[in-house]
Amino acid sequence: MPAVVMERDIMSRLERWTGQSNGIEHQEGKSMIGVSIVKDFFREDIDPNTAMSQVTSLAMSDLFYLPPGTIPPMVMPFDPTASIPLCLLSVSSPTMNEKELYDIAYFELRNRLQAISGVIAPAVYGGVLRRILTYVDRDKLESRGLSPMDVVAALKSSNLMIPTGNAKFGTMDYQINSNAMFEKVKEMNDIPIKVDQGAPVFLRDVAEAQDSYQIQTNIVRLNGKRQVYIPIYRQPGANVIQVVNEVRNKSEQILQRLKEMDPRAKDLRLDVVMDQSISAKKTINGLKINVIFGAMLAAISIGVFLANIRSTVIVLLLLPLGILAAMAGLFFTGNTLNSMTLGGLVLTLGMLTDQAIVVLDNIIRHLRMGKTKMQAALDGAGEVAVPMFVAMLTTIVVFFPIVFLSGMARFLFAPLALSATFAVFASYVMAMTVVPSYCAKFLHIHGSNHSRNDKTLKPVGGEERGMGKSGKYYESLLRATLKHKPVTFLGVFVLFLLSIFLFQRTGTELFPQIETGQFMILVRAPSGTRVEESERLIQDIEKEIQGIIGQGDPDGMDDSSDLQMLISNIGVLMDWPAAYTPNTGPMDSFILIQLKEDTKKGAIQYSGILRAHFRDRFPGIEFAFDTGGMLTAALNFGLPSPINIQIKGSRLETSYEIANAMVKEVKKVRGATDVRIAQRLDYPAIDIEVDRIKAAYLQITEEDVVKNIVTALNSSINFDPAFWIDNQNGNHYFVGAQYFEDDIVSLQTLENIPITNKKTSSPVLLKNVATFKRTTAPAVVNHHDITRVIDVYANVSGRDAGSVATEIEERIKRSPVIQDLMAKYGPKGYTYHIRGEIQSMRESFGQLGQGLFIAIILVYLILVAQFRSFRRPLIIILTVPLGLIGVSIMLYTTGTSLNIQSFMGIITMIGLVVDYSALLVAFADQHQEEGMSIEEAIVQAARTRLRPILMTSSTAVIAVIPTAIEYGGGGGASVPLARAIIGGVVGAVVLCLFVVPPLYIYLAKRREGVTV
Repeated sequence: MPAVVMERDIMSRLERWTGQSNGIEHQEGKSMIGVSIVKDFFREDIDPNTAMSQVTSLAMSDLFYLPPGTIPPMVMPFDPTASIPLCLLSVSSPTMNEKELYDIAYFELRNRLQAISGVIAPAVYGGVLRRILTYVDRDKLESRGLSPMDVVAALKSSNLMIPTGNAKFGTMDYQINSNAMFEKVKEMNDIPIKVDQGAPVFLRDVAEAQDSYQIQTNIVRLNGKRQVYIPIYRQPGANVIQVVNEVRNKSEQILQRLKEMDPRAKDLRLDVVMDQSISAKKTINGLKINVIFGAMLAAISIGVFLANIRSTVIVLLLLPLGILAAMAGLFFTGNTLNSMTLGGLVLTLGMLTDQAIVVLDNIIRHLRMGKTKMQAALDGAGEVAVPMFVAMLTTIVVFFPIVFLSGMARFLFAPLALSATFAVFASYVMAMTVVPSYCAKFLHIHGSNHSRNDKTLKPVGGEERGMGKSGKYYESLLRATLKHKPVTFLGVFVLFLLSIFLFQRTGTELFPQIETGQFMILVRAPSGTRVEESERLIQDIEKEIQGIIGQGDPDGMDDSSDLQMLISNIGVLMDWPAAYTPNTGPMDSFILIQLKEDTKKGAIQYSGILRAHFRDRFPGIEFAFDTGGMLTAALNFGLPSPINIQIKGSRLETSYEIANAMVKEVKKVRGATDVRIAQRLDYPAIDIEVDRIKAAYLQITEEDVVKNIVTALNSSINFDPAFWIDNQNGNHYFVGAQYFEDDIVSLQTLENIPITNKKTSSPVLLKNVATFKRTTAPAVVNHHDITRVIDVYANVSGRDAGSVATEIEERIKRSPVIQDLMAKYGPKGYTYHIRGEIQSMRESFGQLGQGLFIAIILVYLILVAQFRSFRRPLIIILTVPLGLIGVSIMLYTTGTSLNIQSFMGIITMIGLVVDYSALLVAFADQHQEEGMSIEEAIVQAARTRLRPILMTSSTAVIAVIPTAIEYGGGGGASVPLARAIIGGVVGAVVLCLFVVPPLYIYLAKRREGVTV
């Protein structure tokens, strides 16, 4: 059926029926020639199993109203994180043909792969589908007064799948078998079609039965050769690496069984290609290296500050203990070690030692007062227990904005927040238990009242002298600052305005670009291009790719090549596998490029080179490049580009007119590339207008016309399939009749199709009852909430996606052509909106901003409870903008975009900054209670807290430096997060040490006597 008929008679009905499910958020539909796909999206609070059962029930209920012959709908779960396959299992052999390869892949491999836990293997791509076809000769049919449908009727009546049952004769029960089904295909040639003047007309007289294949509409090429592959998708919740490993292991076992079962498979090869888990492993291994190397740098930093092995050992002991505790928490909450949870551990490396350093430093301070080790441990830990508990709570609370995220962003970043929360909580528990116990037993500071017989190390004299000088220098600077408080506040305000200015000039995107080592090229030839012509085009494109990247080298033998695997998928099999391909017709193709792990250039670089090269080499051909991996596809809900302008309206021609105007404007925007309209309305078509009155005189019906046309051009299998069972393998295959594909050459072939039925005495040529008109039709029709849509897609290159989208919106608003079109068609219901990654980014940023505002209020309330004051917590809250100053400078100077990862770094920075300021204010309050003046109290508190603040901040910064410089690889997903932490902590510490004291003096004077 044409796409428009599929839309009207099938897709729209299914949308209306399944749209009755409870909790539907929105629907998306796609109709192509002969196949429709409907996606039902549910709210997050709806149980997926309930949604699945509802949709299945409603879809099957609609089957009664669908056109006769419609295949029952197949209902499958849609997982945006699995919108691209985890890997492809290629099936190749130097001696087997495409038909044999497809047969093995479809009947033997696919079901065995489905048995692997977590695997969905929905389809086979490439090859040809085995069919038992009777190729009719038009001239011989006409000469004997027959039509293609006479051959179909003979096949159906002579090759049956009807059990004959049993018969009881006497004492025995006999099975009754007949020769209703042929054992060999060639025997079908002896079927008598009719008896003419006493002589039978056999099928061989007008046709030839062959063990053949369906007209090929999908071609797959692996490294330049026609092959077959099976895409491997994961079931929702399955582990990526585990699934791919299982496929690798089981494919070897399956291959051995196939070789034993089928002698043709002796040289069969099964290879896992386009492995997405390689990128996942690389990311995870890189993060593991970052965690280990960051911990080592943190250890060195702590050792330098403490200059005492025993003190250093206890602090560093908490690093592995905190990480193990976080892993235990992740295990019991059903999470796994992945790039997100490891990212959470990376950002908490500094926090894991933060609280231990505070406790240790305070215990050492009490030891120097002359107390015993036991008493110093009790007093030192007890003195900071409450403020540290509050600091721990505030750190956990700042991750609260994650719960405000919705959609895929929430599911991706909630594990990151969980791992950080578990680590911070574990560090507090151990800092308050393990550290004091260790100090009471093993720690000794020179000058304390402890016995000199204890085995002690040298006192931390060098460290004391260094920090003593630094402390005196800092104290003199602080006192000078306190004398010029207005100048200090003015300077900070100017820096804050600068940070706002820098943030406005910092690029924005949903997620940082990740180097996956893979990319996809979407190729579109002129509408209606034959699949064979599309293959010739792809051959030329493959040669150009290999000329730039190198020859395909799956075994890694050619050092001069960066190309491991080159896979081309041309056209589309118009069946339910069409749901898993971006192709919409024979003119569409996509090329998958897998680079080697030690490639000289990355996927992003190579895509830029090829984009510029193809523009000149293949004029008139549309190209689009997709360098994102699974994570990008998940966040973008499977859309092929980050920017999608969707035009809604009832008439496709009108929407297309608006879309064309938008394409012209979008192409003018710097950074916008691969701008194209997804749908085309110019697919060549031939309308057949049957003269029903003339046909009636000739005793021909519309059914006779249509069935003969379909039989001749595409085989009778499409509407009236027969079956044949191969006794050798037990598989069943469709049986039908059609013309030889090479005989279908022009419009004359269509005009001269002979038509008969039981009432006609001689065939009637189609041209005698019908007229023909060349026209065009849509190749695909898309819906959004049952409304027709046209999509304009644009990729981004050399610029951040947020800036490009903003400029596109401004251009569209300023464009007089578009505004005139919207003024003309807007009142008729035509609308447009930008969606995709940009929409998700803006929603996520808005949700994080709201959640962060609420988190700051919660932090404030916690601090109010601690300080029993409404004003003192303002001192701490006002330090948050100080951290933002450092973040803005860091992101701007390093060219890092503001995205969800850097936003997570800002959230983490807020927790650290609040910790520093809270303890500083708490110490100042203690000094004030001891009788010191307000100014002297804050000065002494600042000098006392100088060393632990410098230690904890240095540790926090140094621990994430490997991640910030992308040491150890990993694709760069966590780089913005680490850089935001570094900039925020450095800026906050420097400013906090000089801004909090004057704020304290100012607000403390105002709050005297107002204690709650």
